[in-house]
Amino acid sequence: MKLVQIPFSHNCLKVRATLAVKGVACEIENIHPMDRSSVRRVSGQGLVPVLVDGEKVVVDSTAILLHLDARYPDPPLLPRDLKERNLCLLLEDWADRAFMEVSRRIAYRHITATPGALAALFFPNDHRLSARLKERIAARRVRQRFRITDDRYPKDAADVRRAASLAMERLSGSRWLLDAGPTVADIALATMSAPLAADPTLREEPAIAALLAWGERLLPPDSVGLYRR
Repeated sequence: MKLVQIPFSHNCLKVRATLAVKGVACEIENIHPMDRSSVRRVSGQGLVPVLVDGEKVVVDSTAILLHLDARYPDPPLLPRDLKERNLCLLLEDWADRAFMEVSRRIAYRHITATPGALAALFFPNDHRLSARLKERIAARRVRQRFRITDDRYPKDAADVRRAASLAMERLSGSRWLLDAGPTVADIALATMSAPLAADPTLREEPAIAALLAWGERLLPPDSVGLYRR
């Protein structure tokens, strides 16, 4: 079994967190974020993560989580009760929709505005001057691709504040979103909100700080602090 990924992608982190909870070993193939040729060869499309499990190729982080839960049912990441299972999938979908795109924009906004930060992610092995030159091109492409603008930031920040508050109200001191936890909903919430740690102002706000601290227990040890720079 092999996971094709970009190491700092929170969608890929979502799969690695699931593998860690399941205790499943998996070969990792890291690709360059600006070169998707190997992903296309394997899956016919350019998005990560992609899981190759024997002859089966699974695309999309949620589809991969469900595949892993069926393939390795212990510990289960979906409740057995049908009503609870449906609620779990609803919460997982909410976490994806509430945080995935906006937390990525917020993180990249800060990273692309910090000299050397994007180069450290995209070109860690390049000579410093070469990395900085490439960084300028990459930063422009990243901001265009994810539609990152300073004008959009206030709304994004308000959206994640609201979503983080809702998440913490749902948890309300509980260890997990559902009694059966951890579930795919918890993993999605932890990993989709994790990039908010890249923003030094937002990560200090009470609800977001509480959410990030809660989510760290589900992140693989080597990824805790991944977005803090």
